[in-house]
Parts: sequence; structure tokens; C-alpha cells
Amino acid sequence: GTGKTTVARLIAKFLYGHGVLARDCFIEKNALELKGQYIGQTTPKVIDAVADAMGGCLFLDEAYALGEGGHHGTSDSFSCEAIRTLLTEVENNRTNFLCILAGYREPMKKLMTADPGMPRRFPTSIHLDNYSAQELAEICRRTAADRFGLSFDDGLLAYLADHIEKHYNND
Repeated sequence: GTGKTTVARLIAKFLYGHGVLARDCFIEKNALELKGQYIGQTTPKVIDAVADAMGGCLFLDEAYALGEGGHHGTSDSFSCEAIRTLLTEVENNRTNFLCILAGYREPMKKLMTADPGMPRRFPTSIHLDNYSAQELAEICRRTAADRFGLSFDDGLLAYLADHIEKHYNND
């Protein structure tokens, strides 16, 4: 909704275009995909994801899920293993690929405290503000025009913005 994946793709493209990344490669994973269900499954999943992204970018959406999994949001052994393995892979390959973690602000702050190595290996943070109801309505209007050749009747843009504000403001 705020463009996290789009921004990550643009950063990766920029770094590839300027020769910082060797490959035009963008591997997108939900962080939960890196955690195994059984002992011994997590480490290979993390290592494989990094290997797939080597030379390019590994984008982990909802990265805070790496630090969750126990009862009431506490870490479990799979979470700790995922974080430790990711930190090891990032450190061992720090000049060979880009790893971008994305997620909601507060859970990401919590993730950054899950291991002392997190803030050192992921020192840069970018916050993307949510779109306003008016901006979302404008995106709808542009999409209708660009993709489908449709136009909004007079007053529809304001009506849609008002509807979004009233019904989806908390989402």
C-alpha cells in the first residue's frame, strides 16, 4: 500500500545501473518463507534465498516476522535461527548482494533489537508515509485512465476520496 516493494526495486535498479550490484536480480520473499517448520529447515531456506539473490537484491517483506513466532509475539528457536543465519549470510557476503528488510515501523523496531548484529548490518532506515485518501483516489483515477481508457465523472474523485476516508482510514 505505501510502495515498499516498488521503492526496493528502484533502489536495486539504481545500484545495478551504477555498477554497485553485479546482477539485475530482485528476489522477493515474505520473511515467513525463510522459517522452517521443523528443526534443521530454517538455515537452508535462508542460505538458499541469499544464494538466489547473489549479485543482486534480496527483498524480505514483513521482515519483522523473522523475530516472531512464539506465544504472544515472543521469539521461538526458528526465529532466532533465521535471524542468526541471515546476519551470518549478510556479513559473509556484504559486498556480493543487497538485502532490504521491509515492514511496519513498530514491529521493525522490535526486530532491530532481536539481535545486537541487526542495527550494525542494517543501519539505514527509510519510512514511507501512507497514502492519503485523496492520493489513493487519484491513483484510482489514473489507473482507470491509463489501463482501461476510462474517465471519472464529475464529483467521483471527491466521492471516492471521501469513501476511502470514511471506510478505510484505519487500514
